Amino acid sequence: MKERYQVIPRTLCFVMCGDKILLIEYAARKGPMCGFFNGIGGHIEHGEGIVESADREIFEEAGIKPTDTKLKGVIHFLNFFGKNTIVFVTVSHVDSENVIESDEGKLHWVAPKDLDKVNVIEDVAMMLDKINSISEDEVFTAKAEFDGGANLLSFDFE
Repeated sequence: MKERYQVIPRTLCFVMCGDKILLIEYAARKGPMCGFFNGIGGHIEHGEGIVESADREIFEEAGIKPTDTKLKGVIHFLNFFGKNTIVFVTVSHVDSENVIESDEGKLHWVAPKDLDKVNVIEDVAMMLDKINSISEDEVFTAKAEFDGGANLLSFDFE
């Protein structure tokens, strides 16, 4: 019998404060991901809801507790640093840029117009553009394929 395809469920959390987005610059302990900027996020734990997972990850990685986290997208990532994942993209808002860093990496508040000035993973700007173009209650879906690292081969909104 053919083995079923399995993916890892994860959250990718974009936290906003005014016109800035909180990004994490991955630490050396993240191996080949070190130095890349991305939204906060991580594995969804067994029995955990998507928003619950996002809020936990935001608190663990930045020490902040948003109250308005919403699901905004679902993406099937293929071969991102060798892993296949289903990523639930969330957006949250906070009133202060005060954060507490973790060992996951260095936190940066970045204006969308400045994304090209940091080593951001290529699909982040595409996701943020999509989030800004859909209504508050809409959720997008997409598929992204990478080369086994951070180089994006394709990104298709469905």
